[in-house]
Amino acid sequence: MNPQLEKPQIPAELAALKAVRNRRKWFSREIAVYSLLSAGLIVGAVQIFRPPSPPPPTPTVATRPSKPQKARKPASMVQREFRLQHAKQLLGKYYRMSVVRSGEKVKKVNGRIYSFTRERLPKKYRKRYKQIAQTIIDESHKNEFDPVFLVSIIMGESSFDPDRRGPLDEIGLMQLRPKTGEWIARKYGLPWNGEKTLKDPVSNIRLGAAYLHYLREKFDDHAQLYLAAYNMGQGGVDQALDKNIWPKDYPIHVMRRYLDFYSALEQKQNASDKF
Repeated sequence: MNPQLEKPQIPAELAALKAVRNRRKWFSREIAVYSLLSAGLIVGAVQIFRPPSPPPPTPTVATRPSKPQKARKPASMVQREFRLQHAKQLLGKYYRMSVVRSGEKVKKVNGRIYSFTRERLPKKYRKRYKQIAQTIIDESHKNEFDPVFLVSIIMGESSFDPDRRGPLDEIGLMQLRPKTGEWIARKYGLPWNGEKTLKDPVSNIRLGAAYLHYLREKFDDHAQLYLAAYNMGQGGVDQALDKNIWPKDYPIHVMRRYLDFYSALEQKQNASDKF
């Protein structure tokens, strides 16, 4: 056998130096590759996350400036307008010289209706006076009536007694017959549960106010005629007019109470002004 050739021995210092050089080359090469990759990633990232260029501006179309919306009037102001408008309609040319005109200066008509209702209701219903008074106010506002007008009719019909029963089967505060109440309820989509509906003061007022509204439209806002029709029926007024008779007894009684209410308001207003 040939003897194996021995590898030449490399001094330890030279071997260590060679290893350091190799490590430096490797490290330099890795740094270069990493720098290139990093640069490429940064360029890619810039391309990916660069915000898109804004779209070209669209041509604007000239529009008319919108009109500013009018502020809504307070409910109290609207109610006051309805009240005075109806008062002028009821009295016509006599409004300017009437005591009702003092109502233009009265600030708390609703307060007087509250107290008037409390004073007139029977004891068993007095706990509900606020609800009943507010119903008078609300239904007047809904149907564009002066609430004093509605109070005047209730005073004449029942003297504010919800249990009042008339000779022709009229029921409640506004003395409505069951047939009339049922017809009005169906016409205006109001609740109806037979005669019990008319015995409830709130429901009675709602139906009575709706009936007045219907008659007011039927007779073209002519107060004397729709007031007479509330008392004697639409057919009774038509028959009277066919005979050239203008019914006036019931309208006179209602308007007398209407004027009396405003007279009391004026006196109370004057008394409070002194203090």
